[in-house]
Amino acid sequence: MMQQQDTAGAQRYSGEELTLMRLEFGTAGAALGGGILLALRPDGAFLHADPSVLRRTPFRDWRLPGLLLAMGCGGGYLGAGMLHLRRHRAAQPLSVAAGLALIGLEAWEMAFIEFQPLEAAFVGIGAAVVVLALRLPPETPAPGALGAAGALPAAHSLHRRRRCRGRRMKAGLASTEADVRLHP
Repeated sequence: MMQQQDTAGAQRYSGEELTLMRLEFGTAGAALGGGILLALRPDGAFLHADPSVLRRTPFRDWRLPGLLLAMGCGGGYLGAGMLHLRRHRAAQPLSVAAGLALIGLEAWEMAFIEFQPLEAAFVGIGAAVVVLALRLPPETPAPGALGAAGALPAAHSLHRRRRCRGRRMKAGLASTEADVRLHP
C-alpha cells in the first residue's frame, strides 16, 4: 500500500488505512455503547435483549456479557484504531487479532444464543478488518511517535548514540574527529 504525502511533506493515510480505521472506530463505538447499555441494565431493557436467549450459556443476565463486549471487543478495536493513528508497529497484529476475535464471538453467538442478521454483518466486518490489516505493510513509527518500547522519543536514540561514542572514546576507539569534538 502506498502512503501519500501532502504538499508540506507530511504523510497522509491511504484509502485502505482510512477504511480500516473507520471500521475499527465504528466497531469500537458500537461494542462500547452496546456493552455499557447491557451492563447498566442486565435485564436487556435498553437494547430489547431478552435474557431468556441466554439459557444455553453460562450467563444468567446481560451484565457480564455486556462488560466483556465493552472491554474485549470495544477496547480491542479502540486500541487497534489508536495504534493505526500513531502508525505503531503493533497496530497490524492487534487489528488481525481483533478481527479474528470478532468472527469467533459472532460464531459463538450464532451457535449458542440465536442467529440474528446483525451477527452476519459483524462477521463481515471482522473479516474485512483482517483482510485490510494483512494488506498493510508493517508500520514504521514516525520520528517522535511511540516506538516499540512504548514511549521513547526520537531524541532518545541520538542520546544513546552519543553515550556509545563516549564509551568507545574512553576505550581509545574514537572513529572520527566528530567523536573527539563531542566528547573532549
